[in-house]
Amino acid sequence: MSLASLRYLFGNITYAGAQFVIVILLNKFGSPEIVGQYSLGLAVTAPIFMLSHLHLRSVLIVDTSGKYVFGDFFGLRLVTTAIAFTVAAGFCIISGFDWKTALVIFFISLYRIVESVSDILLGIVQKQERLDQISISRAAKGLFSILIFTVVFIPTQSLILSLFVMILGWLGITTFYDARKARAFTSLVPIFNKSTLRQLLIVSSPLGIVLALMSLNTNIPMYAISYFKGEYDLGVYASLSYMIVACNVVVTALGEAITPRLARWHSAGRHKEFVSLLSRMIAMGLGMSAIACVIGWMFGKQLLTLLYSTDVAQEIGLFRWLLVSTLLVFVSSYLWYAITATGNYKAQIPLFLCTAVTNGIACLLLVPAYGVIGAAMGASLGLFVQMIGSVVVLSHVIGQARKQVQREVAA
Repeated sequence: MSLASLRYLFGNITYAGAQFVIVILLNKFGSPEIVGQYSLGLAVTAPIFMLSHLHLRSVLIVDTSGKYVFGDFFGLRLVTTAIAFTVAAGFCIISGFDWKTALVIFFISLYRIVESVSDILLGIVQKQERLDQISISRAAKGLFSILIFTVVFIPTQSLILSLFVMILGWLGITTFYDARKARAFTSLVPIFNKSTLRQLLIVSSPLGIVLALMSLNTNIPMYAISYFKGEYDLGVYASLSYMIVACNVVVTALGEAITPRLARWHSAGRHKEFVSLLSRMIAMGLGMSAIACVIGWMFGKQLLTLLYSTDVAQEIGLFRWLLVSTLLVFVSSYLWYAITATGNYKAQIPLFLCTAVTNGIACLLLVPAYGVIGAAMGASLGLFVQMIGSVVVLSHVIGQARKQVQREVAA
């Protein structure tokens, strides 16, 4: 692994580690119910904003045609983010949640706006492979989040006030660091050409749908727990499921780092190197998952008691189930990055639709009977379907590309 990739991994670990620390602070100085409100806010807003993202960052990175400029991507991101915020705010009004939960959802929607703008700005930085600058940005946001929740939440126990101050800090980092670094490579003036935005929307919408389905798939267990069990069980599940978030941090850091290289190799027909790198990443992921399983299985109860509370530590069965499911997280996620690098977006829609349907039906049947463990079972089944389907899709895409290369050589 290169030094740049290690720095990028450090930034992502700090960024996601901050989310983990926030959950610990909410447990230690708040309650599982507060964790449930926070997690529900993330779960409700995630699919809406993921759809609005359209995964423009990946499209920007992979695009080598020169047909679009950064202003086109930036303009479309601003439009879709505004729509997403309107939908989320409208949901807060009509949801029927109590005012505190609705306000938490509203403030998390504001946080998502800042996150969306930062994401596209860092996309142009990533395209230049300046992963060190992205690492600094994410580490700064993560450390600032920990500071705010330590200084604000512990004495006030106000989740809403903590979110508000955190948003202001993130806005400052996005404005004075992310934007400045992105401006070194391109103009940051958004372009709102209707024809161009329509074309870019058509190109990127399959990925937006895929992102929304992926986010929905991640949050379906939480919806089921919230509906069938309540905020306490939701808080417990959300707290323990942050190990999946931790896995996704490593996956995201390494996956985003190798996506430009995989895209170049696929475009150049170098599929042997493509498959070799993907295989190494999957093997490394499985190794990390195995180590996490051994540590968690041996010292799980002690860790949960130390990090959360004795009540949460009683859910050791859920903890172990989630640990084993990290194996599926690593494999299925790296396969997804590989498929994305090939530029084959539309094929992912039926794949993740099947995954979400499987997960949803499983949670509908299992959560009422088995509670939080039933939710983990449903999530694992969905990940298994995603993994098998991804292998099929990627094999087909690479096979078709190899045939095309052979035809061109023969001609």
